[in-house]
Amino acid sequence: MHRATPSRLTCLFLLVLNLSGCEPRQHLVEQHLLEFGTIIEITMITEDLNHAEYLLTEVERRLSIHREQWHAWEDSDLTRFNAALMQNSRAQVPASLAPLLQLSRDYYDTTNGLFNPALGSLIAAYGFHGREADMSTVAVIRRNIPGMDDLKIDDKTAVSNNPHLQIDLGGIAKGYAVGLISRYLDDNGIDHYIINAGGDMAIAGNRFGRPWRIGIQNPFAPGVVASLEIEGKHNLFTSGNYERQYQRGENQAHHIIDPRSGKPATGQSSATVLSSDPVRADVAATALMINGFQGHYDLAKSLHIEDFIVIGESREIMVSHSLANKIKIAVSWPTTIIN
Repeated sequence: MHRATPSRLTCLFLLVLNLSGCEPRQHLVEQHLLEFGTIIEITMITEDLNHAEYLLTEVERRLSIHREQWHAWEDSDLTRFNAALMQNSRAQVPASLAPLLQLSRDYYDTTNGLFNPALGSLIAAYGFHGREADMSTVAVIRRNIPGMDDLKIDDKTAVSNNPHLQIDLGGIAKGYAVGLISRYLDDNGIDHYIINAGGDMAIAGNRFGRPWRIGIQNPFAPGVVASLEIEGKHNLFTSGNYERQYQRGENQAHHIIDPRSGKPATGQSSATVLSSDPVRADVAATALMINGFQGHYDLAKSLHIEDFIVIGESREIMVSHSLANKIKIAVSWPTTIIN
């Protein structure tokens, strides 16, 4: 898989006059960045374009730093950490990884292992770290699937006796990064914005007094399955089997691995979660994508989420009662509302 060099793709300023006539002009500012393997769109409403330009430049700088810390296969703090583990069965934990490793272990425990960032070597063997798929290596790793409980951390030193354990933060880093950007905008006086990282969103405030209108992607075709209107602080994250795939002969597989089998998860095509916490939303979407139809009750309870929708491979919808009251479903697929 090729990943483009991160850069500012566009920085488009649209001037919008506040219709009250007596208050300062309000500007809708948009910037598109290429980072974390996706286009990150930042939309904000502000009175000060110079301040907005400064903030967006700083956001771009910080995202570039995080990429150098957390990238799963290019040179980064994470790849050097994984290399040390592989060579020595131990590694020093850099400060840039410590909070994410702790959160990963916490959510691994909370989901009974469904959320498992220790599968980096298996994900790489399937061909998602820029290399060809190696199914013989996949078969070997599946006989001894690593988990976060194979990684012991004591006094900033990590130890693992599972030779297949490699950390891939793809299921949590985006939520963590979006949360950091959101907090930065909050702290710098931006009350109304959307951070859209490839469909995973942090949302704040409103759009000139009206709710932000958000769509939930159709995993089978262009368009949306449902839409909702949002005001205030929320995070909407989606995990889907259409995001990253590889082709091997006539077989196609996606990157969301069921850690119980070591195979790409089946049954669900996408899962979307609405939460006040972007990391929780990111993790919950992944866990529901792996086992949403069978394990939604336990997952929702353990992760303290009320708003979620899971779309099955056969075009069926399961939506929580709480979220069903907030969305408008745009398709005629069979729909089950659960408590």
